[in-house]
Amino acid sequence: MKSISIQVLFLVFSLLMVANMSYGRNDLGDYWKNKMNEQPMPEAIENLIQVPKALSSNEGKEDHSFNRDFDVHPNLILYHTHVHEEKKPIDEHAVRKMESMLPNKG
Repeated sequence: MKSISIQVLFLVFSLLMVANMSYGRNDLGDYWKNKMNEQPMPEAIENLIQVPKALSSNEGKEDHSFNRDFDVHPNLILYHTHVHEEKKPIDEHAVRKMESMLPNKG
C-alpha cells in the first residue's frame, strides 16, 4: 500500500513538472508567428492559452528585483546583538587565595 502511494505521488509531481514547462517561452504569440510564417494566432487558440500574471509581458515596467542602493560598510553593532555574556558564579576560595597573594596596603 505504501509503495503504491509513493508511486502515485511521484507520478503526480512528474506531471506537474511537465505541465509547468509549457510556460518556458516568454511570448507564445511570437513563437506562433515564427513557426507559421508571420501569420497571427487565431483568437480561438489565443483564448485557450492561459498565461499567469507573473509571466505576462512587463513592457513599460521597471525591473526592481535588485536594490543597488545599499550600504557596503559593516555595522558591528548589528553583527553582535545576538551575543549574551553569561555571568559565572564567583569561586570564593579562589578569591581568598588571590587576596592572600596581594601585598598588604598600609
